[in-house]
Amino acid sequence: MSGQTAAATWNAVLGQLELTVTRANFDTWLRDTVGLRHEPHAFVIGAPNDFAIEWLSARMKQLITKALAGVLGHAMDVTFECIRHEDEPPALLPDVDAAAIPDFLRKSPAVPPALNPALTFDTFVVGDDNRMAHDAAWKTATEPGAITPLVIFGTAGLGKTHLLNAIGHAAHAAGRAVIYAPAERFGNDYVRAIKDATIERFRARYRSCDVLLIDDVQFFEGKDKFQVEFFHAFNDLHAAGAQIVVSADRPPSQLALMDALRSRFQWGLAADLQRPSFETRLAILRAKASQHSTRLPDDALVMIAEKCCPTVRELEGYLNRVIAYIPLVRGEPTSDVIERALSPLQPSNRADGSHVIEGPCADDVIGAVCRRTGAQPADLRGRSRNRQVAYARHLAMFVLKEDARKSIAEIGRAFSNRDHSTVIAGVERIRMELATRPETADDLAAVREHLAAQREASVAAAG
Repeated sequence: MSGQTAAATWNAVLGQLELTVTRANFDTWLRDTVGLRHEPHAFVIGAPNDFAIEWLSARMKQLITKALAGVLGHAMDVTFECIRHEDEPPALLPDVDAAAIPDFLRKSPAVPPALNPALTFDTFVVGDDNRMAHDAAWKTATEPGAITPLVIFGTAGLGKTHLLNAIGHAAHAAGRAVIYAPAERFGNDYVRAIKDATIERFRARYRSCDVLLIDDVQFFEGKDKFQVEFFHAFNDLHAAGAQIVVSADRPPSQLALMDALRSRFQWGLAADLQRPSFETRLAILRAKASQHSTRLPDDALVMIAEKCCPTVRELEGYLNRVIAYIPLVRGEPTSDVIERALSPLQPSNRADGSHVIEGPCADDVIGAVCRRTGAQPADLRGRSRNRQVAYARHLAMFVLKEDARKSIAEIGRAFSNRDHSTVIAGVERIRMELATRPETADDLAAVREHLAAQREASVAAAG
């Protein structure tokens, strides 16, 4: 198998692993790996250093082997090789002792500290679902101090990390000192500093930058010492006029953090990322597909976009699998080949006949909306014109259209056979409010979180 095919196969495996492991583990250990070659008895994976090889071999080999077997269709052992050149010195953060930097923060000198070189504003596909967050991130990167703090929130896989990295790259290019770290890494660095009696060095590092980017701050929930340490770092940076950007899976008001820290997140702007519409999914696929040597016709991309992929991460996984699958079967990107490639990812096509977990039905959505708003299901389905009931009804219609991918006719039938124009008007009302009314965004996030928890419980029960 050629190196090109090995790379495509590994991209498909990475697409699966990204859905399985935590964001911090993926970014730290897997993102910089590459597929090198397919030997007779093993698939060879390139890793950036010996430390990464040791960690992957000891803690992730079994998971990697399983994901690789799922892509190839048969079991195959994996081995690792170091791909860093011996004469390539590690880059250091500004004014930081080299001994204080963990191995996983060492990058090529051409790459800003800890930032992913692929995640820039140029590679971020903008649609109606993410325009507000993108524009806020761009303003933050190009006009220092215009928005601070900036909180970018949304469920996993919608582009929060991409925007934080994009801000970091733009700020770094402008000569500003940037620190990017997942919240888990911030916590681990803090614990290590306490253990090694280097807390002052830790504080100097996190409190002396121009731009601090912290990913997934919900990790701080229930960890009081981490919250206190970040609270003081926030205060020092804010007083110095530094830019602070954080991401979270929920709006600041819903984070279980100390009141003082949560209130500081609410000083600036909270911008949400919504699940991508069909148009945005297709635009993302076109952009991602152009980066591969294997070319897919537009009708193939349309077919992939029509799959119900609630996150950008899953969408990329679908594309990577199709691109890796086609040369493996020596086929063409026909509809049948794409269906076979994606079949293992579709819960409705399980070979073992186990219980199928589908998207939320109307009853689930209406129940989640009523739980959030206090309305009654019978009122939503009935003809009540009460303002609060109408709002809850429209919110449920929006979720059924955007998340459950129900047709307008199906949504109308779920609400006492309401007509086409009524459903569209309800969906559009919520769409407009999301850009102007924070309470609507909070309600939508809470409904989605509840539905996601229900789905996870159903998957666990079926598993």
